[in-house]
Amino acid sequence: MELTILGSSAAAPVRERNLSAIVLRYRNNLILFDCGEDTQRRFIEAGIKLNKPLIICLSHFHADHVIGLPGLLFRFVLVERDASLTIIGPKNLFLYLYLHKKILGLRTEYPLTIYEIDQENQTLLQYDGLDSPLPSTTIPIQDQIIYEKKRYSIKYTPVNHSVNSFAYAFIEKPRYGRFHPEKARELGIPESNLWKTLQQGHTINYKGKEIDPLKEGIVDEQRPGRKITYSGDTKPCESLIELGMNSDILIHESTFSKTLSNVAHEKLHSTAEDAAQDAQKMNAKKLILTHISARYQDEAQELLDEAKKIFPDVVLAQDLMSFTIK
Repeated sequence: MELTILGSSAAAPVRERNLSAIVLRYRNNLILFDCGEDTQRRFIEAGIKLNKPLIICLSHFHADHVIGLPGLLFRFVLVERDASLTIIGPKNLFLYLYLHKKILGLRTEYPLTIYEIDQENQTLLQYDGLDSPLPSTTIPIQDQIIYEKKRYSIKYTPVNHSVNSFAYAFIEKPRYGRFHPEKARELGIPESNLWKTLQQGHTINYKGKEIDPLKEGIVDEQRPGRKITYSGDTKPCESLIELGMNSDILIHESTFSKTLSNVAHEKLHSTAEDAAQDAQKMNAKKLILTHISARYQDEAQELLDEAKKIFPDVVLAQDLMSFTIK
């Protein structure tokens, strides 16, 4: 699992920072949080393939978080993409893309599913492709889960910003415990499909004997899954704390320093100090500060120093910086 910062600037791009976009590489899947201007170029610079299954989670409809999406979709057409694409975001997401189809001729000749989060009614509005302006189905949201696969789920929560805005958490499901093949051999179990069953923690019946892989030491206890939380744009709020509890990595907007906390909170943004306090409350393992105001282009160290006074394991995002999550 690898996390790459594609864009870390707030509102406007600067010399060394593109606009908001962060991608998580998980097995053969990509999960992209927000899609700021020119994200397609950052894909190329980061060595991210343009034809892999992709889920895009948009936090809100401010231009610095979504304006790169049409360009990325046009690029997918040029490379003759055929891998699936899922886009999740607030209501009017379908309309935003549908207008690009009608006015600019956007084509999506690959499997495309759009989910609009209807927070008021706690439902997902599903659109299959860009052909019909009516949702194909409505799906109830349960336990804040808006996307789920065999190995992980994605949860959301509304946060406190000037427009309808969401935070997201990627939550890996518990992983199989470590498998000890030598223990299986000691019990005379041949290397076969039985090993796979044991590796999954299931009891087998072999030569009339029940074999519990945990009791026999063939596998260890399940390992907890990993968790990545992305704040989007928000003033500190309790809903974000609840969503991000026990995150391995918290990616938190840090638009301003604490010296401008009045401005930050008036604009419904966070300071680096706010981000560090949130990380502490969540019991997060690592904090990444992002969405950095252009005024700190040469003084971003101030934000890092501010956060470190409260939460020691903190990193200031730099574009194309990557993190391996073990």
